[in-house]
Amino acid sequence: MKTISPTRELEYHDRPLLFEGADEEGGRYLCDFLTTQEDGEVFLVVPVTDRQVDVLNRGESCLRRTLERVGRDKWYLSTPQRDFTKPLTIELPAGSLAESRNLPQEGYMLTGAWDD
Repeated sequence: MKTISPTRELEYHDRPLLFEGADEEGGRYLCDFLTTQEDGEVFLVVPVTDRQVDVLNRGESCLRRTLERVGRDKWYLSTPQRDFTKPLTIELPAGSLAESRNLPQEGYMLTGAWDD
């Protein structure tokens, strides 16, 4: 079972909405809030490179296009989470991310990390 530990908040409003995380091997991920369920929040999780996060932070790509591009080959959904001091468990879903309903609306631009 793969887990992701939060490392940096990129967007926050009463709870984390978008954050970076790292897996046990040091791989980097973007985690985008999808929904709240009875037992916690669920996130779309995609592996990213430093360059891909930099492009998003500089406002050169909207969040949807970034997630769609980097999640083309591999993407995950987290199990519901309430305590963001603990790692999120993630699972590979079936199907392609582009055909799922898990991408945000087009046009949301990030202008740096929330805690910068």
